[in-house]
Amino acid sequence: MNKFRVFAVLVIALLIAGGCKFFGIDAFSGSTLIWESGANNYFNREKPTALPFAGKILITGEVEKDHFVNTSGMPWHSVTIKEYAPSGDSMRFEGAFRYDGYALCDILSTVKVNKLSKEDFYPPVDLYVEIWNNKGEYTVFSWGEIFYSADPYKVILAKSVSRVIPGKTGELWSLPEESKVVAGNDLVTVRNISDPIKIVIKSLKGDFKVNRDPEIFTSAKLTFGVDGDRANTREITSLPSYLPVIRSKSVYYGQSMGYKGEKEFEGVDFGLVMKSVFPANHSIFKSAIVCVEGIDGYRAAFSFSEIVNRSDYREPLLMTGGSEKGRDGFSLFCRGDMFADRAVKGLSKITVIR
Repeated sequence: MNKFRVFAVLVIALLIAGGCKFFGIDAFSGSTLIWESGANNYFNREKPTALPFAGKILITGEVEKDHFVNTSGMPWHSVTIKEYAPSGDSMRFEGAFRYDGYALCDILSTVKVNKLSKEDFYPPVDLYVEIWNNKGEYTVFSWGEIFYSADPYKVILAKSVSRVIPGKTGELWSLPEESKVVAGNDLVTVRNISDPIKIVIKSLKGDFKVNRDPEIFTSAKLTFGVDGDRANTREITSLPSYLPVIRSKSVYYGQSMGYKGEKEFEGVDFGLVMKSVFPANHSIFKSAIVCVEGIDGYRAAFSFSEIVNRSDYREPLLMTGGSEKGRDGFSLFCRGDMFADRAVKGLSKITVIR
């Protein structure tokens, strides 16, 4: 009996120390308890429904070699969303759900990137991914919203779903029948495409001239344009006066250099600026990437959706007139990021890539 107890204690200790992946178990990181209506937990009022998922997905593009990632043994994560999508000329609420599945950041952590621009621009901030399904549809996510986000587990490939049921009405919305991409921070949920089978890793392309120590590191104007359409560009020389000024404090932290002190930034909602320059239908949320470029050749990729279609109200700030070198002209601060790497200074050009 004593030997059995010692063995049981050892097993429990290994589970705590090494996690369930040590044993190859398909492990869930959230609560799996089912609560009745009236309980304090509002997200677990029905048993999850499994969604068909192959258990592997192809990673291709700018990688050392194409690779099928097997999700068996990866931890699950929960994302709660309100499905709100275009329907004809209007919008339709399709229900509130908790999705459980595999985080995109975990899946992409298993592959070795071979970035085409690595010789002149090594940081991965200019990467983005396309996720394709078997119907020929795709959607895009920036590398930053997957790996630099303050909450990196908000984009998942769902393998189960349960309704977030209202306590009084008990309303039951229709459940999806296929696995799907779930973008937990999106307001309009057009990026939640079904049955993902392939992820393509890409980097921004353009005529970039890298000079990390320019003689003049101030951008007096900011140019907006669409890739492939040089005739239609727009320039601004100051922040739009009709937008309210937002102040945001940050404990500044770089992915490579670590702690950079406490800083306060002041600017306007970059999402509202983008909406005024690029009025578009919701399809652009699904497939457009934005290249944010500094005069020193530093650039970062953003999905159009993470700039103008957020549900967490943490849109980036567009700023000007700071005291820091490179921030006296136009610059950017990403309120939703953990790291400072996409806070581009000397900001000179914004290009939308469809």
